[in-house]
Amino acid sequence: MPKILVVDDNEQLSSMLKDVLESWGYTALKATEGRSCLEIARQEQPDIILLDIMLPGLSGYEVCSELKRDGRTHSIAVIMMTALEDLESRIHGYKVGADNFLVKPINYNEVKAIIQKLLKEKLYEDTLEESCNVAKAFRRFGQLLLGQPTNINAPNMVYCNKLLESLNWDWAMAQKARIAVMFPSPAELAKRTNLTVEQVISLTDGLYMGRWLQPVLRFLNAPVDNNEAFRPELERQNCLKAAELALIVNRYTSLLKEKQDRELTFSILKRESAVNHYNREVLKQLEEILRAEQILENIK
Repeated sequence: MPKILVVDDNEQLSSMLKDVLESWGYTALKATEGRSCLEIARQEQPDIILLDIMLPGLSGYEVCSELKRDGRTHSIAVIMMTALEDLESRIHGYKVGADNFLVKPINYNEVKAIIQKLLKEKLYEDTLEESCNVAKAFRRFGQLLLGQPTNINAPNMVYCNKLLESLNWDWAMAQKARIAVMFPSPAELAKRTNLTVEQVISLTDGLYMGRWLQPVLRFLNAPVDNNEAFRPELERQNCLKAAELALIVNRYTSLLKEKQDRELTFSILKRESAVNHYNREVLKQLEEILRAEQILENIK
């Protein structure tokens, strides 16, 4: 039975909505402010949240943004409820991740139609493979072909996850970065087969994520000092930051394996940055992570 969470500090309105939803056969939950909404959403995993914009404490915009950033709640559909009909309010709502809008006073026929539409979309999405699992499968097959151990916790993945913990990117961008780092190198696979690099990359043609993954792979397989031409397409596919993080992580772990010296490796990376235009935010966070690792080693 689909589960719907109603979040509104107006007790009369939220109770009426709850009663109507239950009469339609849904399980209905209530919250009166933002923080309790986040707690209930994480614990109960509702299919849809009806979220008022004007809430005490955290606003509906802030709550929606946090829901969409959190991997535990990012897939929950959010319908924002507002007494405001101006376009700017809706635009801001969509920017923070709202899936739809309802203007008060609420029309229950409209509510029902939107809920049915979102539940159909969710049913479809629930039948799809989770992108990271697809990438893990590619990685395992790729490493078997390359004669390498199928280790998902390789150094580049370890540093990727550490960086994402400190960068606080939204869930979708973080997932793209993990997939980009996890995916086996098309150049290495091409060497072991009769395929070209582009033919290896085209193996992702049938995947939904292939739309953004293919430009990322082309960017990562281009000469590191000659990849500027790929950046506009990465921007269009909203995956430039993910590609830049993967580039830095792969380059750092490759250099570290060669130099066996963390400080020397990072100094080379910093010198290269002037020419290769590495992402400064990612580079700075990597430096802080390496400094913390050094401090922990000295304590031991």
